[in-house]
This record gives sequence, structure tokens and C-alpha cells, in this order.
Amino acid sequence: MKIIVCHPAQQHSYRLAAALKQKNLLDSYITTVYYKPKSFTRFVAVLLKGKFKRKAEGRRTSELEDNEVIQFCEIEGLLKLLALNIPFFFRFYNKLKYDTADRFAKKVASYAIAHHVDAVVTYDDCSPLLFEILMRQAPQILRILDVSAANPLYMRRIYDEDLLLAPAFAKRLKNEMSRCWNPIIMDRAEREIKASQKFLVPSKFVSTSLKYSGAEESQMLYCPYGVDVSQFSQKKYDGVDKMKYRPLRFIYVGGVKELKGISYLLEAFQNIPKKEAELTVVGAFNPQDKDIQPYVNRVRFTGMVLHSEISKVLQKADIFVFPSLGEGFSLSIMEAAAVGLPLVISENSGVADIIQNFTEGIIIPIQSSEAIQNAVKWFIDHPERIQSMGNAARKKALEYTWEKYYKTAVKEIQRGLM
Repeated sequence: MKIIVCHPAQQHSYRLAAALKQKNLLDSYITTVYYKPKSFTRFVAVLLKGKFKRKAEGRRTSELEDNEVIQFCEIEGLLKLLALNIPFFFRFYNKLKYDTADRFAKKVASYAIAHHVDAVVTYDDCSPLLFEILMRQAPQILRILDVSAANPLYMRRIYDEDLLLAPAFAKRLKNEMSRCWNPIIMDRAEREIKASQKFLVPSKFVSTSLKYSGAEESQMLYCPYGVDVSQFSQKKYDGVDKMKYRPLRFIYVGGVKELKGISYLLEAFQNIPKKEAELTVVGAFNPQDKDIQPYVNRVRFTGMVLHSEISKVLQKADIFVFPSLGEGFSLSIMEAAAVGLPLVISENSGVADIIQNFTEGIIIPIQSSEAIQNAVKWFIDHPERIQSMGNAARKKALEYTWEKYYKTAVKEIQRGLM
């Protein structure tokens, strides 16, 4: 059995390729930018400095041999990264992204057909043309779409509602998710779903979003992601008596983004006394933005924090809160759980599949400041439950390792091939 894993960018594709390789199922891993001998990426890396040099050198994995990695459209991939990281060129990013994806798709399709592979696994938002070519010219090759995020056609309904519910944050949401109001991109998403035969999904929420566009349960292959728990040691809890005499410390990690439900979170804490609970918001923000001005005196905004420092920040908190409008499978939640923080998470977070209400945390509906406020007040009234729920959350996180992801991914793909 021979399977291609391909991605014109990266995401978790290295992990999936490595998982298939371990079981001798990988034909090849195909991408654009990859740091290996005689590649343009390696040549360009010599000219770079600082974080850009580190990013270039990081585009590889030790779990694959260089001869197992094939590169197509490498120069276009490098230009796309340039546009993504340099503000002046960002205006060209979408055109470069989708033009590159389509040229890459044609080359991958030709390779797959010529090498008589059994399946091609590719990724959402870059694959409609690849699967359409295979559907016409090689229908015997199984087409598996690895879907990391909820279907944008489904999310558009939620975002449209949010524009009305949180008008002060409407401009922010439009900027964050402009692709959902782009008819060309939405058409690509619809074509991609229709041309896929199987969907490798991390959560039931993602499968629900795909069914909105006509996919069926029989097409779903379930595989939650892993978390590197070695980077997140368990916190030491304050005693209940100590917590009774200070505000409870809530933390959110994800930036000031409306797609993460930030407006509802900020509004909820406006109605909670400072002496009872405090909120720290971790992630990029602009203190001059008008929509957050009413909250700057109530909430602590840290700005950007390096991922290597997130564990230390989480250690100082009591409870993690994440009211996202829609996630595939939030790794921010799993990292907080690994530290041992009880969770207040939305039903659309992806992780709600594996969390039991009032065991590892509290699951809340989206777009509800009242629900967040009620969850915060519950913890204020029940500080004695914080440590036990935090311990349960860490225990749950320990179950979701990348090693488990490897085994589940292979098992589900093999099931899809039957």
C-alpha cells in the first residue's frame, strides 16, 4: 500500500507523514518549502538572519529521510512566505497562496497517477484542483482531506450572527476572517469538500461543519491531535484558604481575536468585581483599538508572548477560559490542561468532545457573556474544586500525546482504505 501526504505549506503534515512511514505506508511526502541539501530553501537560509533564518531551518523533520521528501513549486512557496511575513507584500499573499496551491496540485496529481499510489492525503484550503484531477483521471486513488479547522461555509453562518451580536467587534472579525466573505475562496472550499472521499477530522465539531456542506458521517475518520506535555509541567496549587482571600486568576491565550470569542469574555468580566476574579489576556493586541478601550482598566493584556514562555504564564493562573466561536481541536486548551488548569471552554472548541462537564472543567455555549460569567462565579463559589478539576484536566491531556495521534491516524486511514 502506497500513500502520499502532501501540503504546499506545513501544519501538522510532518507528523502524519512520519506516522505512515512507521507502518511502511508512506510513498512520499510532498511539499514546497523544505530545508534539505541543494534546495532553494537552504540557499536562501544562508542569506537570512534572526527569526527568519530559524524559521527556514525549521522547515524539515528528522523523522523523514531527505529522499522521502519531494519538493514542487519551491520558489513560489518561498515567495508566498515572503508575502506573509513582510507587510508591504502582504497584499499579494492570497493570490500567491492559491495560485501556488493550484500549480502544486497539478504536479502532485501527475506524480500520484504516474506512481500508481493507493491514496493521497492533503489539507483543507489548498486542495480542490488536486482532488478534481484525481476524480477525473484516477478515481481508483482514494482522496483523503485532512481537515484541521471547521468548514468556512459553516463558520460563515456563525460569523454573520456575530456581526449582529457584537457590532463593536464586527470590524475586527471581518479583518480576521475576510476569507469567509470572499466568494472565490468560499467556492474553492465547496469544491474541495465535494471532491473529497474521506475526511480526517480532529473533532466532532469539524465533522458537523462538513456535514453542513453535504458530507456524511460514513466519510469521517476521527483523529484528535497530540500535545507535547513535556513542555508543560504541572502547577503547584494554592490552598483553598489562600484562594478565598484573593481574586481567582483566570487566563485566556489566543490574542485579542473575535473569532476566539474575545468580546464575550471581556464583557463577562466587566460584570464581575475585581476583588473576586481577574483576567489575563495573552496574545497580540493593539492598545489603541477602540473596541477594547472600555476594558483596558479591568483586564490585563500581556501582548505577544513567545510559545516557549506560555507554560510559565499558565503556571501563575488558576483557571483557563477559551470561548472560541469555532476550533478544529484547540491546542491552547490542551496545553492549559497539561499544566493542570481547570477549563472553561466553548462547545465549539473541538476539545469539548473529550471534556466532561464539571470534571475537567465547564463547557459553555458560544456567544454568551452570561454563560462565561456564570462559570466564573461557579469557581468563585467552589474554590475547593479547582485542584481536583485541574488534576483531572492534566490527566486528560496526558492521554493525548503525539504518539497516540500517530497510532490513531494510521488506524483511521487504514479503515478509510477498506
